[in-house]
Amino acid sequence: MRLLLLLGVAVSRCLHEETQKSVHLLRPSFSQMPAHFRSSVLPLSGSREPQPIRIQTYYIRDPASSKTWDPEGDDMRGESRALAAVREAAGRIQGILAVLPVQGPLLLSRDPTQYCRAVWGDPDSPSYRRCSLLNPGYKGESCLGAKMPDAHLRGYSLWPEHGVPQLIQPDGPGVQNTDFLLYVRVAHTSKCHKEPSVLAYAACCQLDSEDRPLAGTIVYCAQHLTIPSLSHGDIVMATLHELLHALGFSGRLFKMWRDCPSGLSARENCSARKQVTRRDEWGQLLLSTPAVSHSLAKHLGVAGPLLGVPLEEEGSLSSHWESRLLQGSIMTATFDGAHRTRLDPVTLAAFEDSGWYQVNYSAAEELLWGRGAGLEFGLASTCRNGSSDIFCTHSGLGCHYMHLDKGSCSSDPTLEGCRMYKPLANGSECWKEENGLLLRAENPHGEIYHKHSRCFLANLTSQTLSKDKTSQPPRTPDLQDPTGRCYLHQCTHKGAYEVRVEGSPWTPCLPGKAVQIPGYHGLLYCPQGRLCLGREGTSAVTSPPRSFSTRDLLFQLSLRLTGTPGHSLGKEQREELAEVVLHALVTRCGTSRCYFHSPYITTGLVFTVVMWKSPGCRGPSIAMLYRTLTLTLQEKPLQVHQGEAIFTTEYSKLLTSLDHQPSMTALLLATGFCLLLLLLVGALGTLAYQKRAALQVGPSTT
Repeated sequence: MRLLLLLGVAVSRCLHEETQKSVHLLRPSFSQMPAHFRSSVLPLSGSREPQPIRIQTYYIRDPASSKTWDPEGDDMRGESRALAAVREAAGRIQGILAVLPVQGPLLLSRDPTQYCRAVWGDPDSPSYRRCSLLNPGYKGESCLGAKMPDAHLRGYSLWPEHGVPQLIQPDGPGVQNTDFLLYVRVAHTSKCHKEPSVLAYAACCQLDSEDRPLAGTIVYCAQHLTIPSLSHGDIVMATLHELLHALGFSGRLFKMWRDCPSGLSARENCSARKQVTRRDEWGQLLLSTPAVSHSLAKHLGVAGPLLGVPLEEEGSLSSHWESRLLQGSIMTATFDGAHRTRLDPVTLAAFEDSGWYQVNYSAAEELLWGRGAGLEFGLASTCRNGSSDIFCTHSGLGCHYMHLDKGSCSSDPTLEGCRMYKPLANGSECWKEENGLLLRAENPHGEIYHKHSRCFLANLTSQTLSKDKTSQPPRTPDLQDPTGRCYLHQCTHKGAYEVRVEGSPWTPCLPGKAVQIPGYHGLLYCPQGRLCLGREGTSAVTSPPRSFSTRDLLFQLSLRLTGTPGHSLGKEQREELAEVVLHALVTRCGTSRCYFHSPYITTGLVFTVVMWKSPGCRGPSIAMLYRTLTLTLQEKPLQVHQGEAIFTTEYSKLLTSLDHQPSMTALLLATGFCLLLLLLVGALGTLAYQKRAALQVGPSTT
């Protein structure tokens, strides 16, 4: 899947179909190896209950690159940005999707058409359809240029027409504690050069015996990962989009979805879905499975069942929602920046309908576009008649439907003639305070740029600035048509709010009405059903992007481990040990794993895990959990077992930090405390010296 990023404005378009079509999907093969050579032919379930999906990432360095990559370094080069985004995206998916876990190590298949030049063709032969001649040019398996290690793959054999086969390559050890293996590349590929705005592309590579995706590859275009305008949140959301395609939201995989009426655990009752996509009477392509149909009806506020959810017209197959109906969903064909994108309930319902996953709907993010708009919303025949104010019908400036940005009324191919206010290229974000520096000193429209500012349609002009220079009585200016302006807002309760213009008091803004602002000519129009829709009167649905680098939201916990003397660990053993330590941490704090992300262990036996509270995660605040956990680790260190080795966390070397870099305030406080301590010690030393000197010379002076 290719993600096209228009640099500077963070608008992108996905071309998944072309890339997925180029990949040959592999399933387990039973006929290529004798039974006594197979160590783990199928990823069988060891548990009858779904567990959070375990996604393992495997970074493959581009051999053509001269750069070095240090996974333990602090730099934020392209590779590090990509790996950080992959880990965060995988962490979110693990809190959302559950599967029947793979038993034992995950082993991927080899492609017989690659390693074998000819097979036995006699149906009466015991070696019928098995490899009779090897391909001397076989160099292993790959997916989108990612070379899979032999350790991840099943072996293969050469079969005589009669007799014992010759084992050419045995099974690898496989990948432990893994349900989906994601290969990651950062490279300068021909696709990156062919499409100068491509950020990344990805595809599913292998399936299990029930067609659930087992492995995929994501390729990042190296030249774009270091662009300053590309935020970490943008890369995370783009990665999440790619990962969801690879996990099953794909036109090529829709036909493989399964129907499990008795639930995911009762696999014997599952069968191939008879109809996943269909066309309605107008020829619109629909994803017509039950959960997505019900979810869309709930979103639109429609009581009756729907035929399905419209898909973007992309030829015979489609892997994206129709943008006219689900603008802002993470699985539309256009990506408009992280803060305008939502992992919505309709998308999660698709994964429930796949039959491969159990879905945690509490992690879904509410979608504002089309919310409660009814059955006629988003049709090409109704978007131009003014029936919904989400669509615009004239040229000019206004507000993006989430009211975070100013926008211009325009269209694109996915909107099929419908028009909406699209964010301007530069300085359109009302929630960025630095954009206020562009205002002129007099600020005649009273705009305010602030993290709590939103875009409102208004034609306000300051009464003070409308006076002429001869101090004549104020004159009413010729008011222009309303346009998008940035003003402060605050929620009073759910669905209700107040606004403030520069120099004015807070003014109640009645949704759906226009209000006058003291000190200003003109009106300010209050949008209905857009602002302050979150819980407890917050504006969560239309909030700017969250930063996970603040002290309140992101913590890093590091623990030094001591083990059996002389016991060394390889990379895979460190990965296994990281999972064991993480399980012990989760057990110790008595909460869900949704607080912990990206665990790993360095060669120096330092365990590190990032802590932040995933959306939908139930339990205490991350700050409270972090404090409690560090205190209990000091009182009682962890002790974990890996094979015959025992590892213990060292109390004296407990390394904890709130950020990757300390804040300036923390540094100043620490420096001030040290200076104060030095002054106090110096003062006490002086007093002690003076007292001792007085005792020594006292008798002679008396």
